[in-house]
Amino acid sequence: MAAAITYIYPLYGTDTARLDSLLAEFRELGSEIPGTTTRDGFDNLTQAMRNTTAQFRDEAAIQMTAGHGKSADLAAQAAKATAGNPWIEDKRKTYWTVRKTSQLAAFDAWAAGAEGSLDTLESRGYDISRARRTLDVIVAKRPDLVAALDSQREDRIAAADTVISPLMEQFMEQTIEAQGAVSEAERMQFMIDQGYRAVYRADSMNGELLPVLLDIGEAEDATRKLKGDLAVANRYLATGNLASVKNPLRLVKTDLKDLSMAYRDIANTADLPAGTTSALRALVITLDSAADQVVD
Repeated sequence: MAAAITYIYPLYGTDTARLDSLLAEFRELGSEIPGTTTRDGFDNLTQAMRNTTAQFRDEAAIQMTAGHGKSADLAAQAAKATAGNPWIEDKRKTYWTVRKTSQLAAFDAWAAGAEGSLDTLESRGYDISRARRTLDVIVAKRPDLVAALDSQREDRIAAADTVISPLMEQFMEQTIEAQGAVSEAERMQFMIDQGYRAVYRADSMNGELLPVLLDIGEAEDATRKLKGDLAVANRYLATGNLASVKNPLRLVKTDLKDLSMAYRDIANTADLPAGTTSALRALVITLDSAADQVVD
């Protein structure tokens, strides 16, 4: 893009303001890649960058026509700028390193959360055999995901995702079905217990973040609200009035999502040690998974 602007700018009658703006937009999207932890996040960023590239191409064509530019000369200048460019190669390597690390961390965090959920269900007498088998299959697919990421080919990564994502959805359905085999009170108790597990992890994370950032107000507020709504749900459940538990549980679901968003924002914007950022992103996935398990 920069090479194209360099070629077009001196041509008589051209205006590269729009091209400069699109280049800045493309770079801004690229800067968001290291903070992206999900497949959907990467897909959305990639699509946005493709859209920006298409707009740049269209605008460049307009300016080339206005300035009577020569396509062969433009192509030669772009090739000269990119051939053997160590900056481009370094950025490419960085992109794939960050993408592989983040995507595998997300996969591992999801699997760990799923395992924890099954352990809790099993301890309460739920039949989790079908969900356990599905989780085993998902974990066995990790080497396929690693190989796809190592190939640095979008088609192979997408192919691996089309196998793994439906299995994850199937797992969630099976955990919900397992809860259906027991009483509604037990299902509600499970949801509340999952919420308290999230609170324990959030308290630990807040304690780690506070000395570094000093101000983690949104995360602390969301954690405090989650504790309050869990306490209400637990108190109502103890009365045996199950209908009264549903509304605080809906609030718990929202609280978990809000807390997840607060931690996602911190992970994407704060200057933290790499280990803390990774732990934050793993916690985001855990909270989202816990929220998904709170059903009416």
